[in-house]
Amino acid sequence: MDNLGQLFVQIFVVVIVIGIAHSLWRTTRAYGGLIGGALKWIGLGIVLFALEALDRVLGSLSFVTSVAGRSGPLVHDALLLLGLTFSAIGFSKLTKIAK
Repeated sequence: MDNLGQLFVQIFVVVIVIGIAHSLWRTTRAYGGLIGGALKWIGLGIVLFALEALDRVLGSLSFVTSVAGRSGPLVHDALLLLGLTFSAIGFSKLTKIAK
């Protein structure tokens, strides 16, 4: 695939991820309170997991690796850790609701 095609796919994926995050932010407001806040954190973690999965699947079309250069594996690990952290914060907030 030529460079223009790769750039198009990269921009398309970034726009989709931003749209998902925006939609998540707006829809969790309907729940409000602790549940909405917890779902927001869990959703952000899932968005980061999806971004990482898409980046690995796209391979040569990878937008994280192309931005990060040689530190690509470090950026992949950071995305996974952020996803885990956000999800853990969300689930922690959900356990506080049950008490």
